[in-house]
Amino acid sequence: MAYINQDKSSWYFVVSNGRDPITNKPRQIKRRGFKTREEAELAALEVELQIKRGEYFQGENMKFQALYEEWIESYPFTRKKSSTRNRKSSAKHLLNVWAQTPIHKITKQVYRQYMNSLVSKYMYNTREGIHIVAKMIFDYAIEMDYINKNPTDNYKLPKNLEYEENEEKLVFLEKEELKVFLQIAKDEGLPNDYEFFSLLAYSGMRIGEVISLQWKDLDFQNSSLSITKTYYNPSNNKREFELQTPKTRSSMRRILIDSTIMELLKELKEKQNEFIKKNKRLYKDQGFIFTCSEGYPCTIKQFSNRLQRLLAKMPDLCKHITPHSFRHTHASLLIEANVNMKVISHRLGHSSVATTDEIYGHLTRGLEKEASQKFSELMRDLHI
Repeated sequence: MAYINQDKSSWYFVVSNGRDPITNKPRQIKRRGFKTREEAELAALEVELQIKRGEYFQGENMKFQALYEEWIESYPFTRKKSSTRNRKSSAKHLLNVWAQTPIHKITKQVYRQYMNSLVSKYMYNTREGIHIVAKMIFDYAIEMDYINKNPTDNYKLPKNLEYEENEEKLVFLEKEELKVFLQIAKDEGLPNDYEFFSLLAYSGMRIGEVISLQWKDLDFQNSSLSITKTYYNPSNNKREFELQTPKTRSSMRRILIDSTIMELLKELKEKQNEFIKKNKRLYKDQGFIFTCSEGYPCTIKQFSNRLQRLLAKMPDLCKHITPHSFRHTHASLLIEANVNMKVISHRLGHSSVATTDEIYGHLTRGLEKEASQKFSELMRDLHI
């Protein structure tokens, strides 16, 4: 039987919902804000009927902030720190809007309106991150019987024009531009610059994968290397790095490397060995290839700064080049060389050829046109 009463501003009800299976304490459902006693009684009756039918969800009035905090508490147990950090960053957008909103009030319509409002504000990848974390949070709410429907279900992220345009404008170096850059790195670069950026360009690896490379990952006899880990260091403190598993399972791969690059790395190994002998007390040898003077891996920020220093020596290059641009450069040059897309996908560590085609497929259109023209020329003398 519901308890109905009135406070200074409105009527409210309290309904018993049995006992908590863990604490054995009585559970009560309390709602206020009704203008009349009759409204409170009808609402209480509806809740009692839901309880009897097993349709009442205990977390119906839970605030989104509380739901998020409960979800994020268990999320890191099975995830990498980098993943948790990204999820927290995406969730901030949701908390800014719904922190004190009861989760049952975040309906499909409310969710869609909010997500659609972000199209003009954020790039597709940012909105995708927000959508993914929202789905995780509401999936958790369903799992815990707090709600019975996930408002994120069946929502399809719209692409904005800016995103579609940028898809067509992957920033990479042309062959001649890369040649000039590497020559500058060789002649005017800091120690390890030439070797590092050469490997980055000739392998298509992500920068975190290159920084985490250790000598044991190289097979000089077969001119190959194994990619089994990636570098994680959000603080940019060289001593506080972590080695994590790569981005996806398919990112763990073995690839062939040009023999000239392997020779460069052999020479680098010899230089490093000499340096270690002279600086045994200072150098903490952990087997990394690209290190600072103390043996710790160079940070991503360090190589990003080194890159900008070298690019400043190419004033005519009107492109925003980042370490990731070398990955795009590698892919674009392979496509230009008519390398099979499946081979390219493996070298880049993509989960499928479809992923590679989605990112770089537009680069093949010119080649398709060229192939069509060559075929036409070949068949020109054939009279049917």
